[in-house]
This record gives sequence, C-alpha cells and structure tokens, in this order.
Amino acid sequence: MNPVLGKLVERGGGLVTRVAAVQVVPERTLWQACRSGGLVRVLPEVFVAAYLLDGRRETRPGAPALSRLDLDLARRAVCAWAEGRGALSHLSALDVWGLRRQNAGDLMHLSAPAGAGLRSRPGVAVHRRQNLILDPPQVVLRRGGR
Repeated sequence: MNPVLGKLVERGGGLVTRVAAVQVVPERTLWQACRSGGLVRVLPEVFVAAYLLDGRRETRPGAPALSRLDLDLARRAVCAWAEGRGALSHLSALDVWGLRRQNAGDLMHLSAPAGAGLRSRPGVAVHRRQNLILDPPQVVLRRGGR
C-alpha cells in the first residue's frame, strides 16, 4: 500500500473514507490498495485495512465485509458512512450504552431523518424517522460517537 495512504489508515485506527484519502493521494491510489488486497470496501466510501477482517469468524456465503469486523470498528465504519446524517440506534445503541450486548457480525442499526438520503445496505439497517432531530434529547453522544 502507498505509504502516505497507509499512514492515514493507521491514524484512522484501520479505517479511512474516500473523502479523506483523496485529500492526500490520488483516487487511483485508493483503488489500487483495494485491488492489491490492502484495503477492503465495507460500505460506500468507507474502507478498512484488510488485516482487520476476522478470517476466523464464520460468515454465510455473500455476507457483507462489515460483518467480519469487530463491533467497535463496525460501529465506526457505519458512523463514517453516515457522515453525521444518522445515529446508531436499536440494538447497536443498546450495546454502546452497555444495556444489551450485540455480537460481532450482527446487523448494525442506524436511525436517520427521512430525508437524509441514507438507505439500508448489507450489514446495516437504516431506520428512517420522520421529524428525527440529530441533537439532544433525541440523540445523545456516548463514547465519542452518535
């Protein structure tokens, strides 16, 4: 992998968005890292270092790459993909709050205002809500994330 891109991924804890990557390297460098196996696209515009995917975790054929990440990295990937247009919710939020444990590989849940332009993706259920405001008291920050 390109050393500049590698440093960016390292600083991001193994995660990088396309927007951040193209600020420091040409877009073709990002796609070359994917083709060579250094990065894996887990959601649109969101990539993780390939070595962070759990090869031991049994996944069903066709399971999304997101389901092979540990919970913390999967949550960070979902939040990066949402770009502030949604917040973790349902079982994903309960786990962050320590109320109910979510297992690695489980479907991630995100709530978003109806007009946010987010749609469910493999591994992520987007719950569109009318009149959802992404600020307290409807959304509360916990452990540095939404």
